[in-house]
Amino acid sequence: MPGTEDLDYIGFEGESVSVVVNKNSSADVTIKVYTTQIQGSSRTFDLVVREELTTAAAGAYSIPETVTVPANLNVGEFTVTISDVNIPSEGVEAVVAIVAEDGVLTGENLTFEITKYCPLNIDDFIGDYLITEEGYGTYGTTITKDPDVPNRIWITNFWDWTNDLAYYDFDPESGTVTMPSQPIVMGDGNTYECIGTGTYNACAGTFHMEYSGDVAGTVHDFAPAN
Repeated sequence: MPGTEDLDYIGFEGESVSVVVNKNSSADVTIKVYTTQIQGSSRTFDLVVREELTTAAAGAYSIPETVTVPANLNVGEFTVTISDVNIPSEGVEAVVAIVAEDGVLTGENLTFEITKYCPLNIDDFIGDYLITEEGYGTYGTTITKDPDVPNRIWITNFWDWTNDLAYYDFDPESGTVTMPSQPIVMGDGNTYECIGTGTYNACAGTFHMEYSGDVAGTVHDFAPAN
């Protein structure tokens, strides 16, 4: 049996790599492979996507068919491009393997753990929306941007019971939304003090709110109407 000095082996530098791609963008990742043998001529190895283990859409990754280890070296590299194509909020994975050759042992698969980062763009929260109110139902609202206050929106039809507008402030640092305390005249002619806190999903253009004050216990989920 040959000793380890005779072992012909190639493997990735690790078993997983995390990749964060910006919304509507792409990111390049350089991956290294290492061999146990150094040869006087270059060696090329085939790469294959393990589709049965991959959850990413085919358009979300571009992986070369081969990787080359140059002559007199024991390391080679290749570049993978990850793109924002159908990446859900929970992320996806793409799994790559080195194709085994006669006399050459290969290491474990390499898993690309892909997530998407969406910086806040308040324009993504403007337009016709649906409010799903817990315990009540779903109704429409129109959201507009405040012309003077950054990251502030105004909505119509709060509580499905008013002609007043209500405003919300988005905080890109904390990923939160607040409805500052504000009086709203409801359909019964009375004024209600409304306060709310919540979170937003900048990738989906949705936000979730829970309220206190005179509307305590109300829970809203906002989603684009289209």
